[in-house]
Amino acid sequence: MSKRAQTDLLGVVVIVIILIIAGIFMIGLRLAKNNNSRQSFEDPELAQSFLSTLMKTKTEKNVIVSEIIKDCYSNRNDICGSTTTSDCCEYAYHTMRNALEATLGEWSKTYRLTVSAGNDKRIDDIPTNSPCGDFSEEAHIGNYYIPNNPQIVLTLMICS
Repeated sequence: MSKRAQTDLLGVVVIVIILIIAGIFMIGLRLAKNNNSRQSFEDPELAQSFLSTLMKTKTEKNVIVSEIIKDCYSNRNDICGSTTTSDCCEYAYHTMRNALEATLGEWSKTYRLTVSAGNDKRIDDIPTNSPCGDFSEEAHIGNYYIPNNPQIVLTLMICS
C-alpha cells in the first residue's frame, strides 16, 4: 500500500471515530432531556390522581372521604352525628393529613392542601413544614370538586 492510501485510510478512520463520539454524545443528551420532561409531567399528574384517589378512599369507619367533607360543609350531619359539624371536619382533616404524610411526606415532597366552599373554610390548610405557597416555583396543582351548595373545592399543590 502506498503512503497516500494509508493517509486516506487513516483520515476515514478518524472521521468515523469523530462521528461515533458525536452520536454517543447526542444520544446521552436526548436521554437526559427525556428524563426531565417525564418528571415535569409526573408531578402535575401526581397531584390530580392523589386527590381523586383520596376522595374515593374509605376510612376505618367505612365512610368515603368525600362524603365526610360534604357532611362537614352541610347542615345534615348524617355521617358524623347531630352534635356538631366540627367533629366531621376534624375527622376529615386528620384523615387527609395522615394520608398526605404517609405518601407525599414519605417521598419528601412539599405540599399544601386547601379545602373551601365559597368563602366558607371549615377545614384548615394542610401544609408541610417547608413552604409551599401560591407563588412557589414549579408548583403543580390538582383540583377536586365535590357537588354541594356552594361547591366544595379541594386544591392540592405539590412544590418541587
